[in-house]
Amino acid sequence: MKHNFALYMMCAIVALTTTACSTGTQVISRDESSEYVTATLSDNDFEFAAKEMLDDMLAYELSSPKPNGQPYVMMISDIKNDTMQRINTDDLTDYIKKELRRSGTVKTTSAFGADRSENIALSRELAGSSLVDQSTVQKNNTVKAFDLTLEGRISQKNSTVGNKKMIEYIFSLNLIDMRDGTELWSDKKVITKLTDKDTQTW
Repeated sequence: MKHNFALYMMCAIVALTTTACSTGTQVISRDESSEYVTATLSDNDFEFAAKEMLDDMLAYELSSPKPNGQPYVMMISDIKNDTMQRINTDDLTDYIKKELRRSGTVKTTSAFGADRSENIALSRELAGSSLVDQSTVQKNNTVKAFDLTLEGRISQKNSTVGNKKMIEYIFSLNLIDMRDGTELWSDKKVITKLTDKDTQTW
């Protein structure tokens, strides 16, 4: 009886292992993932477009800090998604912030905008609380206003080429100077994909 039970368990384990292996799922690196092209937008598409535009902006408009030697403080506005896809633009915003901070000439701020300033305001409201070491409470009049805002948009244009569908994804960024509201810089990158006519992109 024990022998039959052991044999049954062994067969069950083999069956489960075979089933798990038959899915064909595998982990691929970020570099490898760039070899697989999809009709929809991927993280590689985001980063490719953003990297080229940010490099241009940093080279021509923000290559050096402010005249006082301090880095610019920039607020990244929410990037508008005008495509037919459900895109998490927060991922793109996070990538842009990381690249800007690496430049050394720009610092980004999350102190303003909807729901962004709540924790900062809360940290000031702790003044006078008997639960909190008052020497650790942040002071008022210390939050830095932003010098610049970066606005972005992703749009999509579909057209037919023979029996194929051509999809153009347009990435645009605009840099606004808060001193006078003028546009300091703007750029646009287009990623074009050719796919089957019946391919859906939502």
